[in-house]
Amino acid sequence: MTSIKNAIEALLNNRELSVTQAADRYFSAHFRQRINGIWLDRPAFLAGISELRLITDKVTVTVLDEFKNGAYYAERHTIDFVKHDGERMHQEVYLFAQTDADGRFVTIEEATLQID
Repeated sequence: MTSIKNAIEALLNNRELSVTQAADRYFSAHFRQRINGIWLDRPAFLAGISELRLITDKVTVTVLDEFKNGAYYAERHTIDFVKHDGERMHQEVYLFAQTDADGRFVTIEEATLQID
């Protein structure tokens, strides 16, 4: 089963893969993402991931809830970003997604909360 945890870890922690190589494993060519009401197409998503790679050392994803039914996927996780300068960001994420026949994400709609 495709999971957002595996996708995030491939995108942000597996530096042996390029962002595009990691994205091709988990996200369809037509991928779109909505974060807190703002839609991103695949190129904008990949640009954002590339920027995150530049400022982070490690990302840890902790899955709290996860559900898959056919092409529908729902999940809640926390994510902890450790930046190169030692600063940390901690967020809780609620998401709903759809996958294609190959199990890759086609759309993700998420709400993200900053946790102190």
